[in-house]
Amino acid sequence: MIRVAKKGGKLMLAPKHLALVRAVLRTHAPHHRAYVFGSRVVLDAADRARLKPHSDLDLALEGPPLKPHQAYALREAFSESDLPMRVDTVAAGDLPREWEIRAWPL
Repeated sequence: MIRVAKKGGKLMLAPKHLALVRAVLRTHAPHHRAYVFGSRVVLDAADRARLKPHSDLDLALEGPPLKPHQAYALREAFSESDLPMRVDTVAAGDLPREWEIRAWPL
């Protein structure tokens, strides 16, 4: 289960990059809820210190399973976008239940 970041958390993604991510998701995964998780969701100074400029963007998708051609198109769209970081996507249900996941809803 994805736990939304507690109040005071921050998504470390420039507004123009966030707009690009949302545009790709609207086109290639319109029936999914998306959450950023991993190093780009920071809650405190220690989290911020671990974030590197080249850190990837981890997205968890909730919704019907993507068909192989849809998953490929989504990966390609992110790869060919102007985003300065790699984007990794995973089905939210595939994340281990024992993980304590802080997430930011898109």
